[in-house]
Amino acid sequence: MIFPRDFMVESNTLTTKQTTSDPMPADHPRPQRSGLWAWAQLVRLPNVFTVLADVSAAFLLVHQGPSPAIRFIMIVLAGVALYWGGMILNDVFDVDQDRVQRPQRPIPSGLISQGQATAAGWILLLVGIGIAAFSGQTPAGDAPITWLPALVAIALAIMIIAYDGPLKKTPLAPVAMGSCRVLSFLLGASPCFAIAMGTPLFEKYLLGIAVGFGVYIMGITTMARREAEGGPSSNLQIGLVVTTLGALMLAFAPQLDANRADWALPVKTVFPMMIAAISFPVVLRGFRAVREPTPVKIQTTIRIGIFTIIPLAASYAFLGAGPWWGLGLFSLTIPSLYLSLRFRVT
Repeated sequence: MIFPRDFMVESNTLTTKQTTSDPMPADHPRPQRSGLWAWAQLVRLPNVFTVLADVSAAFLLVHQGPSPAIRFIMIVLAGVALYWGGMILNDVFDVDQDRVQRPQRPIPSGLISQGQATAAGWILLLVGIGIAAFSGQTPAGDAPITWLPALVAIALAIMIIAYDGPLKKTPLAPVAMGSCRVLSFLLGASPCFAIAMGTPLFEKYLLGIAVGFGVYIMGITTMARREAEGGPSSNLQIGLVVTTLGALMLAFAPQLDANRADWALPVKTVFPMMIAAISFPVVLRGFRAVREPTPVKIQTTIRIGIFTIIPLAASYAFLGAGPWWGLGLFSLTIPSLYLSLRFRVT
């Protein structure tokens, strides 16, 4: 999700695993692989760059840069810890199913014990909450002392557990995954705001962006519910519509702040076109998957949909902090795509 399997599309998608017949070689661990390799599989290492991107983008958007640096670093680390904790617990909750359907996964294969994974998952969630709390309490110039990062991190951890556990096999699973991504983005913005009675915790445009990311991931997660089996399904059509709606929300959410005039791009013209250009390949592949719903086409759509979170987030870094920070976040696609050739994404 921020992440269970999406913080998580995540998903978290970060949310759905492939069958052992998947032709990709990423999830075929060999006995000679190191323990570190097994842990990288367990946390689905390529996907962590989507979390680095959206948490960073939120902070950069609000502060127009990475200052105060200590809070920026801490909140990014908190997001990663929460995401990895959710990914690990996802496999812990699924261990019985994996023993039958995906025995090559790190826990059922014996590369990582169930006890080790359980302890690591819960510890990472607690560590993520702790780091988030410190990020708001660390003195940093004019930045307010705030407990808001801790509250957002707690809410995110609860949603991660809810998705990994009771909600995963219910119709509410995509909503839970989308909620994790909403909270992941808000986590990045949270060190910038104090909690004050009578005032909203986050500005309207930030909530609009966060919900846009959440709706986008909800759509990807809905499509992913048929990624292993393939075949016609209303999940594909519904997921494609929801994904497109999320992209539209991301394109126009900055216009909810009518008073901000320091954007690096025109929010009524250039920025929506940028988001449209980034989202178009996902929508196009989703349309092809609807027309020909083979597992390969669906899985390809899901993988592209997940990795597209990075350039979408980079667009917001560009909008708030300028082109160099946008380019910096966009460059996260390189290690993410490279590692996706070696580790499973979904």
